[in-house]
Amino acid sequence: MAHRPRRIVVGVDGSPHSRRAVAVVARLAPARGGSVTCVRVIEPARLPSMPLVPAALRARIASGAAALERSRRAAAQRQVDAAAAALRRAGWRARGVVQVGVPLPELLAAVRAARADLLVVGSRGVGALRHFLLGSVADSALKRAAVSVLVAR
Repeated sequence: MAHRPRRIVVGVDGSPHSRRAVAVVARLAPARGGSVTCVRVIEPARLPSMPLVPAALRARIASGAAALERSRRAAAQRQVDAAAAALRRAGWRARGVVQVGVPLPELLAAVRAARADLLVVGSRGVGALRHFLLGSVADSALKRAAVSVLVAR
């Protein structure tokens, strides 16, 4: 990357790695008109088919699942709001977005929507090999993103 990134998308998932990704961007000097979109993707909860369960019980289960989904969305919104606030303190124009779907396709869609020139994600370790392996989102982003990808550890 020969130039300073002007539009950045940062994947936020609440992990220490994604907090480091936000911190890395905060340390970059914003380009003129620079902006950051912090994106948290929530995978949708899927209830199993329950044809043999009485309708009243199915309704109670669905209601509980909906309440859990609202709680997850609110927590995700707090995460992206906190990340955007940290980036604004560092001089960036920043906003937070919560999407529901599969993480990588949603992050890549956010990159296209923002016309970003950089995607920043946190790495994730796996067991004893955590220093050698990337998480599936980081690894796939490196392979599939049409823009530069910075992986923060």
